[in-house]
Amino acid sequence: TGPYWFQLQFLTSLGFPDRGSAARALQRHGGSHWGALRELQRDRLRPFLLRHFRGEEPGLDFNKADQQALVRQILATLPVASWGRALLVASLGRELGLGFVKHP
Repeated sequence: TGPYWFQLQFLTSLGFPDRGSAARALQRHGGSHWGALRELQRDRLRPFLLRHFRGEEPGLDFNKADQQALVRQILATLPVASWGRALLVASLGRELGLGFVKHP
């Protein structure tokens, strides 16, 4: 067990299983799991943010077979407050036959 064993366990439980990058982030933030978490999340979100700010976001495909993936995409790209509302948007889009919407 290293000096940051509990913090590493915490970060692993939050979906950051790469202990090497988590340990380096903890070292850079003096053992603060909150600082390390912010860094790890920022690194994970970087590709999404780059696409977003370049205006390269993919459109919404209401014909997508995986409805949960569509709901997650709606949550990430539209100002909906909850999973239930995103599910409602997905259901209405399918019901109305919207198909592919390039710029939602």
